[in-house]
Amino acid sequence: MSLADKNIIIGISGGIAAYKIPLLIRLLKKAGANVQVIMTQAAHSFVTPVTLATLSGNPIITDFIKNKEGEWQHHVNLALWADLMIFAPVTANTLAKMASGQADNFLLAVYMSAKCPVMIAPAMDLDMYAHPATKKNIEILQSFGYHIIPATEGELASGLIGYGRMEEPEQIYQEIETFFKKKTDLKNKKVLITAGPTYEAIDPVRFIGNHSSGKMGIALAEAAAERGAEVILILGPTHLEAKHPNIKTVRVQNAAEMLHATQQYFPESDITIAAAAVADFTPVNTS
Repeated sequence: MSLADKNIIIGISGGIAAYKIPLLIRLLKKAGANVQVIMTQAAHSFVTPVTLATLSGNPIITDFIKNKEGEWQHHVNLALWADLMIFAPVTANTLAKMASGQADNFLLAVYMSAKCPVMIAPAMDLDMYAHPATKKNIEILQSFGYHIIPATEGELASGLIGYGRMEEPEQIYQEIETFFKKKTDLKNKKVLITAGPTYEAIDPVRFIGNHSSGKMGIALAEAAAERGAEVILILGPTHLEAKHPNIKTVRVQNAAEMLHATQQYFPESDITIAAAAVADFTPVNTS
């Protein structure tokens, strides 16, 4: 099973869709995953901790302090334990806090400490979901490399019909299962990718180059790394950068440097993708 012994944190915020999460927990547990549920205080109003603890096999965590004796919940250790964090449902309020880096509760403190992939399943009324602030927050979270599971269309708790329903637990489970399958299909493979432009100096001020940003090559590198590959990214001059820990970036300036770096890493690569926009000409002499 692709989820066997995977450590998954489910973060539940205070939305009506929280009542669906017990089914998601059962599906994950049946697949062999270890599940730890973290709830915001507001989430307690929609689904009971007893139900979630019984299904997950672990105590539910909400606060930084475990008991009256002041025993501390180690949010950093918990964040490092996780192979995946799935936030479902995510209210507009929690979404905004995640996008702006606030950590005013235990769930958000774990999120801010996590190094694992993050999935987010929003759930809110249609006007909140369509609000420009919500759209902007989703864009920000996507720019962090997080996987958004879009809200679906249907009847909402308000009685209105439209987009804002959290995706069904079965589909969320499929997204998680697919993620872990994709994550391992390039495991132990070495992928070499060239990306970005090259700048060929004419003199200390001018150069021959192009407008390539390297965005496509970086995206390919991120995708390969997400699927378990060890990636060497040879990147020309650009302000963009790859963020995945499995990517080693080699910065180069001109075509000669890119050729040298490619020849250095090519013999040990299993897959090579030449996505760089190398300049067409190199001056023979520079001023």
